[in-house]
Amino acid sequence: MRRHHRFAALALPAALAALGALGALAATAPPLALSARAASTDVGAAATPVWVPDGVEVHGSAGPGDPPRLETGRAYRDRLAKGESKYYAVRLDAASTAYLSVFAVPRPGSRVSFIDGVSLRLLSSGGALCDAYDARFGADDATAPVGGAVRRVAGADGPCHGAGTYLLVVERDSAGTSSGDVWPLDIRFMNEPGVVGAGGSGGAAGAAAGGGAGSPEGFVSSPPPTVTTAPRPLSGAVAMDAAARVPGTGVYADRLAPGVTHYFRVPVDWGQSLSVTAAFGTAHVTRAGGFTGGGVSVTVYDPARGYAGGDAASYTGASAAVTAQTPPVRYANRWSQDPRVNGSPVAGWYYVQVGVHPQVASYTSGTVPVTLRVAVSGAPQAGPRYVSALTGTGFGVTGVAVPGAGPSGTARPRLRALGYAALGAGTVLVAGVGAWVLRARRVPG
Repeated sequence: MRRHHRFAALALPAALAALGALGALAATAPPLALSARAASTDVGAAATPVWVPDGVEVHGSAGPGDPPRLETGRAYRDRLAKGESKYYAVRLDAASTAYLSVFAVPRPGSRVSFIDGVSLRLLSSGGALCDAYDARFGADDATAPVGGAVRRVAGADGPCHGAGTYLLVVERDSAGTSSGDVWPLDIRFMNEPGVVGAGGSGGAAGAAAGGGAGSPEGFVSSPPPTVTTAPRPLSGAVAMDAAARVPGTGVYADRLAPGVTHYFRVPVDWGQSLSVTAAFGTAHVTRAGGFTGGGVSVTVYDPARGYAGGDAASYTGASAAVTAQTPPVRYANRWSQDPRVNGSPVAGWYYVQVGVHPQVASYTSGTVPVTLRVAVSGAPQAGPRYVSALTGTGFGVTGVAVPGAGPSGTARPRLRALGYAALGAGTVLVAGVGAWVLRARRVPG
């Protein structure tokens, strides 16, 4: 079975037709939980903070013969040359759900084509395709971190349900005219324990697991809940693993410079849904007639750093608002064919990414005020009966060691990242055109 989904403000043909005349924005994807370093790269007149992957150094093999093994719960870093593919091995049992995310971090200012990006594949020990994910910049010279995640879902039918050594394949896709500089990679492996009595796929496993038992439900968007409390100052972080902690429903005030992305994290339990509205205020306009399609955005990521929802809007320096929503978090969501549903399969800390397109700086000065209205709806439900504790896995909302946080749960502010507004993993905001995501996951069926 092949699943494709694209979240679009305008149709892709219209976007491609306008690329030659318009600038573009590249997606950001936050670094893994364990560590990251900061660096500044001079791009134009200003120094741009750059996300430098800083996990355990690993060297993927050029073929499937002798790949290095990745261990669950660890961050890794590698490098990927133009036209190169790399292989990594992971040992999976028959009951857990595995999540593997990879993000490439090209040097700011590198020449890239709209078709450039990374392709991820997860293969069984017998070579069967378990999952695939394609992330593309989507616009020429939209250079920024690009990536996504693949997963092996426990209880799935087919050749990928058993224990064994699986292969993660990472391939760089580049046009001939693109820059040849090497891309640093950020890699992580997360493992969700199996559930008691789960077997088969879809509703059977969901019913056995609890936490939203039964078949996955369809997604029905609705007006965001009204949140009228007074805004509280809260500065977002520039890296996902240092995301500012949002305790729950409320209104929060922040400011973003063009080209910068801020991250927040919100606990969302089983049966609960998340709605986030980012209201971007009026900036100081220095040039009349400025316009950026997809100039402001808000995106939600699940606890495994997978795309869970997002939207973008044009921005001229006047007020604009964007809303992202998730359906109720249910174990059975992972079997849904609707990408708006299968991105919310597990409870935990959901990440909110808020961004302003760098092109906005060409007709404004200073920062853009942002008011974030966050609503966590629904009463928490009983979660799945996992075969082992979630401690240390990165999942769950109670007793979880939050990525990048100290003992008190406060994020380390020292982490820095290259910030560009984005819609989600593998997302691009196309300047002057609109916003669209090119993201594909294929599951043989």
